[in-house]
Amino acid sequence: MMMSALLQNGIDHVASVLKDLVRWMVEHEYESIRQMRGSMSQRSVSDRAAFKRGNYMRALSSYVARKTA
Repeated sequence: MMMSALLQNGIDHVASVLKDLVRWMVEHEYESIRQMRGSMSQRSVSDRAAFKRGNYMRALSSYVARKTA
């Protein structure tokens, strides 16, 4: 996905992505990528089936069909 964004927006897009990532991490009180990755891990939840269902539902609800040329 990142490669597609870079091809569409150019290499300078990396700075924008990094700025948005840092802002999001500050807003959600994450100090590092490692901390964020650990908290979003399936291993850190008690009900793994609910975790999988939640991720599946999030993927379905965020899907946007694109028109083809």
